[in-house]
Amino acid sequence: MWTTAQRRRLTETPYADALDRHAGAGIASFHALPIGSLAHAPDGDDSALAERTRRLFGSYLATELTLGSPELDSFFRAHRQLARSRRLTAEAFGADDTQYVTTGTTGANQVALEALRVAGARVLVDRSVHQSIHFALDRLGADVLYAPTSPTDTEHGVITALREAKAAGVEVDVVVVGVSAYDGSLVQMRRFLGALQELTAESGCRVLVDEAWTAIHAFHPWLRRLTAIHAIRETLAEHPDWPASFLVTHSTHKSMLALRQGSYLHVIGPDTLKATVRAALYRVHTTSPSLPVLASLDIARAHAVAEGTALVERALAQADRLRELARRVPWLAEHRPVATTSAYLADPMKVHLDLGTPERAQEVRAALFDEYGIFVSRQDGSTLLFTMHVGVTPEQVDLLVEALESVCCLDAPECSCGDERYIIAYPPGIPLQVPGEQLSAPPSRRAGEELYSTF
Repeated sequence: MWTTAQRRRLTETPYADALDRHAGAGIASFHALPIGSLAHAPDGDDSALAERTRRLFGSYLATELTLGSPELDSFFRAHRQLARSRRLTAEAFGADDTQYVTTGTTGANQVALEALRVAGARVLVDRSVHQSIHFALDRLGADVLYAPTSPTDTEHGVITALREAKAAGVEVDVVVVGVSAYDGSLVQMRRFLGALQELTAESGCRVLVDEAWTAIHAFHPWLRRLTAIHAIRETLAEHPDWPASFLVTHSTHKSMLALRQGSYLHVIGPDTLKATVRAALYRVHTTSPSLPVLASLDIARAHAVAEGTALVERALAQADRLRELARRVPWLAEHRPVATTSAYLADPMKVHLDLGTPERAQEVRAALFDEYGIFVSRQDGSTLLFTMHVGVTPEQVDLLVEALESVCCLDAPECSCGDERYIIAYPPGIPLQVPGEQLSAPPSRRAGEELYSTF
């Protein structure tokens, strides 16, 4: 994907290097309290809680600086090491510009919607996007149209809704779509963008693409072709006069070597959009960004360029091992919730195992954690979801295979949460109900029949 010279440049970590130099300098700060000062306290010179803090956070403390330094750059007006780091990341992904966000993709989505100026605009939304988008659109006063959620063999729900809106003479200003779901559902981006271009060839559109779960795909030769930015580039090359602009968010820590709360916000569009994003970042983002998170976003890109292909290949091989287990164990089966169609396909790094019954799945999930130290985040009925990220090792899969073959049955609780207008289960934070929808009453039952709650 890159020449030797490009690879050498893209594996530089200018911001992380600068932070590393400052972290070891023992600088006395008379600004806000730097928790990193605890890292330099002499033994016995402070409380037991301070000592516990050092044991818990270790060398991380030294990087938690409250320091303004020309080398560390300005977060909102970066022009040195942070600016260079962002440019390298934009180049690695193929974006025109990339901003770093230290308040998670929840924050990145809010910045993006501010930049797209959705207040008062008609916004067509894929209703399965993350709750942060729903709440931000509500807060900003957007005129929201929700697209149907049921995928078809031929067309994404957003395209169906856009086609219907155009036929009815309703103009859509902004399109918001989630293209890599928690459960492994991926949107066929080239087909999606081809249809979007056809419907907005003259009017253009502003698009927010939430690609939370698959940032690492950009660093694997085959999976890269499925990513949003790659598809956007190909579509714009075929239709250079299409007046569309794009923002793409990545929840970086979900698939790359970044600290939690680290997120990329990529821009594909004119300089005016870049400036609007920078202004929105200034309005929305905390003025106290985490320097360790910024450094981790720098390192994550370098690590992915250097080792991403090999690590994704390893993860795919481990996913195949789990699928092979499902084929040979009688009470286990692979469940494929996403069929490959012209609109959707399944992420090969996600494996769904069907345990037969919800009770069995619940018991296995609890036993995996209690007895083997294996965490499975999601249970959907009788199915457990295993994400084969690049941090999963063959040894961990060895343990998982052993556990699944011999696990005993225990109980495990479940929980969900919501508010008065949205019903949202977490994970993954996707609304089951959005404003304007009503839950149907259950069908009438004869006296004595047991009633079950929908949620």
